[in-house]
Amino acid sequence: MRKVLLFVGVAVGLIIITTQAKAQTNMFMYGEVITIDGDRYQGFLRWGTDEVYWHDMYNASKTSNDFNRFLSRSEKAEIEQKSSGNGWSGIAAGVLSIWEDKYSGSNHQFDTRFGDISSIEFRRGSRALIKLKNGVVLEVGGTTYSDINPDIRLMDDELGEVTLKSSRIEQVNFLPSPNSGKAFGTPIYGTVNAGRKGTFSGIIQWDNDERFKEDILDGKDRDGDKKIPFESIKRIEKMRSGVEVTLHSDRKFYLTGSNDVNSENRGIVMLIPDVGQVKIPWREFYDLEITEGNFEGFAYSDFPVSEGLSGTVVTVDGDEYTGLLAYDLDEAWEFEILDGNDDDVEYHIPLRNVKNIIPKNYSYSSVILKNGMNLLLGGSRDVDEDNDGVLVFTSKNDDPVYVRWSKIDEIIFD
Repeated sequence: MRKVLLFVGVAVGLIIITTQAKAQTNMFMYGEVITIDGDRYQGFLRWGTDEVYWHDMYNASKTSNDFNRFLSRSEKAEIEQKSSGNGWSGIAAGVLSIWEDKYSGSNHQFDTRFGDISSIEFRRGSRALIKLKNGVVLEVGGTTYSDINPDIRLMDDELGEVTLKSSRIEQVNFLPSPNSGKAFGTPIYGTVNAGRKGTFSGIIQWDNDERFKEDILDGKDRDGDKKIPFESIKRIEKMRSGVEVTLHSDRKFYLTGSNDVNSENRGIVMLIPDVGQVKIPWREFYDLEITEGNFEGFAYSDFPVSEGLSGTVVTVDGDEYTGLLAYDLDEAWEFEILDGNDDDVEYHIPLRNVKNIIPKNYSYSSVILKNGMNLLLGGSRDVDEDNDGVLVFTSKNDDPVYVRWSKIDEIIFD
């Protein structure tokens, strides 16, 4: 009987380990890197020194915005003064060729999660061609964005870890992650208490840097330097000018003297399922409980093909316009990101997760998510008076209706 129970226990343990390993590897970026000489490498990817997960965000600047050509001359001047199928495939050709436009009146950022991208072609002059899963290709750039033409580390399936310089890379093709293999580490998962801002549970990036349980928390105590791997930590609590760290053995250490453990900490970035990315600043941080074996990341297949933003715009005069939407005159797809702040807490929310946007005043909007969460966000052109307004394509043949931000009472997304 004892042997049977032992066998069952071992079997259950192997199932748990296998399930966790699958979840961990599925959430890591994976793909093929092609060099300028045609050499090919394939494996798990690390984009620059940061992004490793499908839910991590690619940031750049849109080089232009074709939607401005639908505005009248007076509407363009107002903005400049201020600073056959489903979806878009049924609109006349050229509407979404946003890299060819010559009418751009204001700068717009391009943000999306790597899981929505099919391939990236590196180009000279701090530019890149992004091909999305839905086949749309657009050009992005920006000398201040580290995601443009970075070096790439990858765990090649045959060679092991390889680093490729950006000058040697021609193209990256993203592929579904395998269910096994060696990735870069074990994700940190836990719950952050942000006081009056609430509690958040998800995958964690500590100090905008440490992503894995194998990474080190640096600090000093009365006996000198301490370097504690996150895999040994159960709890981190902010205390005076440092933190109290509790290990799984319940040993406690009070640490100071490092941006990992004091007010120089750059914040805790979290993936919140059904919300998006949330960055909690040190001033709002109270404590972190690290949870074992609970990894709620996204596989490549979890990012659906976008057909185009659609919904209804209700004006303050009671008019309603329904159709495909170009939000802030540039965001036309569900994968694009709505940015906003709740005081110092930063939210980066895929528009596919948004149900309603209700402008409240010049500085803030109420953003209601499809999971029922209600946020009051400001500090970004996506949710304040700097928003360029919305184009509504009510039919495939007619010109779109332009609704200024100041005239919008509510936007209801499909």
